[in-house]
Amino acid sequence: MQDYLRHWLIALVVLLIGAVAFSWFADPYGLYWPRVPGERKPYATTQGELVKPYLVLDREARGLVLGNSRAEIGFDPDDSAWPAEYQPVYNLALPGSDLRAARRLFEHALAGRKPSALLIGLDFRDFLVGPDQVQREPAFATRLLLGPDGRPNNGRRLKQVEDHAATLVSLDTLLRGLDTLRRQGDEGTDDLTAAGFNPLHEYPGFARNEGYFALFRQRDIDNIRSLSRYPRNLYARGTSSSAPLEDLAAILSAARAHGIQVDLAIYPYHGHLLEIYRGLGYWPLFEDWKRDLTHLVESVGRGSARLWDFSGYHGYAREPVPPPGDRETTVPWYWEAGHFKPALGHKMLEAIYGSGEPGFGVRLTSTGIEAHLAELARGRARYVREAGTELADLNKLLPSQGN
Repeated sequence: MQDYLRHWLIALVVLLIGAVAFSWFADPYGLYWPRVPGERKPYATTQGELVKPYLVLDREARGLVLGNSRAEIGFDPDDSAWPAEYQPVYNLALPGSDLRAARRLFEHALAGRKPSALLIGLDFRDFLVGPDQVQREPAFATRLLLGPDGRPNNGRRLKQVEDHAATLVSLDTLLRGLDTLRRQGDEGTDDLTAAGFNPLHEYPGFARNEGYFALFRQRDIDNIRSLSRYPRNLYARGTSSSAPLEDLAAILSAARAHGIQVDLAIYPYHGHLLEIYRGLGYWPLFEDWKRDLTHLVESVGRGSARLWDFSGYHGYAREPVPPPGDRETTVPWYWEAGHFKPALGHKMLEAIYGSGEPGFGVRLTSTGIEAHLAELARGRARYVREAGTELADLNKLLPSQGN
């Protein structure tokens, strides 16, 4: 009986070691092995909060991208438009994240190795706050080098042990490792690259099967529903500031102190989303937000930061949406109204770091902000003329009080 138990225990240990070794080899989250060219990690796409705090330190990046999902899928760290002095670049943007998450990730990366440049994607809705909003620590904060007080995070080692256990010694990881190996070679397999970029390999298939009208329509409905519940304030009660503005100011201040060049980019929303902002009554706040950002960048950045507005009614934002049932026409610059493709991200990088093209990407300054906002109104008039039928259909989705 004792021999039987001993043999059973030995077999169990061997199986456990084998499972851990396989999970380590398959590495479904991309945590342990350098990437083989063409290799994809589909399960890393939903685990950015797990993998990015670790991988950004391994990357030793000189350029960093911060923001939400729009930045994660729009700015490719391997894009040729990045200046050589800012490479390698790591995309540290996280889907669904806010300015507090961006600040904490920047502080974490800065504690590891000082980058030379920072590109921050700015989303209007991240700055809409309740009158008594309290900014909370992000869930991934236990993985960061520093605590919220700027001191070393003493609990990080324990969290690392927990993360290693979860990504090596678990049935989920074993099954995901098997599936990761199975899905290699499939062009439609999603991925999070070693540089933190999500190329959305699965979306061309969605577009072929459903058509771009369906992608835009679903996102338009989601945007209307979510924005209808958002607060309509830029400031906390009784103040002229807010937690997001303070977090952004902290990033700018720290970057200036360390000699880091910062570029802030207001995302290039498609005309559908701009019209949703207008139809739901957010447009005056949208303009005030740009004024506030301009003042903040100039007063805190003090020459080390530049603010770029890509959210106008430029030719890309006026890109027509194919009609229902059209599964052949491709929309070159957007997946839907809120998320732009890397091709448009390339144009943004050219505007920021190179010559760019006239009319796309305007640097906002206190002396030019009002003229720029007036120009946006003229661009909108052109869009309404060009897309009258398309916008009439969009307006049917808006609540009556917004029109």
